[in-house]
Amino acid sequence: MRISGKSGSVSSTQGVAGAKPAASSASGPVAPAAASDALQVSSAARLVAVAQQALAAVPDIRTDKVEAIKSQLDADAYHPDGEAVAEGLIKEHKAYGRHS
Repeated sequence: MRISGKSGSVSSTQGVAGAKPAASSASGPVAPAAASDALQVSSAARLVAVAQQALAAVPDIRTDKVEAIKSQLDADAYHPDGEAVAEGLIKEHKAYGRHS
């Protein structure tokens, strides 16, 4: 791009040349390398891919569980073990290192 000295005027010039020739080495011409692409996937990566596919098939909300608890709540029959709930919350808190 070239900007001329005139105010408010911009002119664009582009020269297009072919690909630049490779710099020749002092030792002479170099034989072209065989072009090939290769991909290697580790067994751990394959396992992760399989796990991701399995998780994609699992719904985010387990409606059967939600409906069961809902019906227990409606029937006033849902009485979770408070101590077990507290222990679970503490374990989760420790596992994720959340500090309040």
